[in-house]
Amino acid sequence: WEWSLERSARLRESRREMLVLGIESSCDDTGAAVVRGDGTVLAEAIASQVGVHEEWGGVVPKLAQQSHRAAIDGTVAEALRRAAVSPADLSAVAVTVGPGLALCLDVGVRKALSLCREHRIPLVRVHHMEAHALVTWLPSCHAHHAPRPHPPSASVPQAPPPPPLLSGLLPPFPFLTLLVSGGHNMLVLSRAVGDHTVLGSTLDDSIGEAFDKTARLLGIEAIPGGPPLERLAASGDPRAYALPRPLSRTRDEALRSNCDFLYAGLKSAVRMLLEPQQPPKKQRKQQRKQQQGQGQQQQPQPQQQQP
Repeated sequence: WEWSLERSARLRESRREMLVLGIESSCDDTGAAVVRGDGTVLAEAIASQVGVHEEWGGVVPKLAQQSHRAAIDGTVAEALRRAAVSPADLSAVAVTVGPGLALCLDVGVRKALSLCREHRIPLVRVHHMEAHALVTWLPSCHAHHAPRPHPPSASVPQAPPPPPLLSGLLPPFPFLTLLVSGGHNMLVLSRAVGDHTVLGSTLDDSIGEAFDKTARLLGIEAIPGGPPLERLAASGDPRAYALPRPLSRTRDEALRSNCDFLYAGLKSAVRMLLEPQQPPKKQRKQQRKQQQGQGQQQQPQPQQQQP
């Protein structure tokens, strides 16, 4: 029994000293981080694709893949440099394998396989959504996401600090996660690593997609549209317009009693608010054609070859 306790203690200590390189390329950003076994993020590096997809109004998978290929080696090298870690010091490489854009995931997986093959270390396949749910328990996340100070006039209750990780470096299961990202929107009950139940999900778009579509209605061309939209809202009047609360008026009892999300009505309400302030649809089409024609005129014409 004493030997078993000592062995467990040594195993926990060795796990704390592990060094894992994480690689993420599921959509439009190339990310890499070095994490110690106790959950401490030693360093991270991100290559953003902001500006690459704005012209198209959304993420173009082929362009995203090309950007990942151009950035993956440098991003991984920068994360290792910031952590002062050599690839030979790594205990494993973890990489996102899905869900995500297949063309983009392929870039990260190939890089991870290459490192594991070269240094003969294990490969850890990571589920994108499970990682979102579990990463919030890392000690580094607790340090970076302390409660924000509020002005004295605002009576906003402060959330209690999250409980610490258990002795086995695992979060205190079970717990409930509201998982909100650019392409996903779900309520998840987590009982253990690999044991999750989706209690509710979006019936149309994720909240991130709803933000992007609303931003485009307002003329914001940035991708993603959420950050500039939020900055505008910070200086706006929240009581200026009465927007509906999603699913609050539905007569479908199943929709009222479940945990699903729906944003179609909210987006339609924003569009109806904006239509009276915008030119007619026919005029908007003519304006777009004029802009496209001007863009084509500005492009250099091919020179004719002399016989």
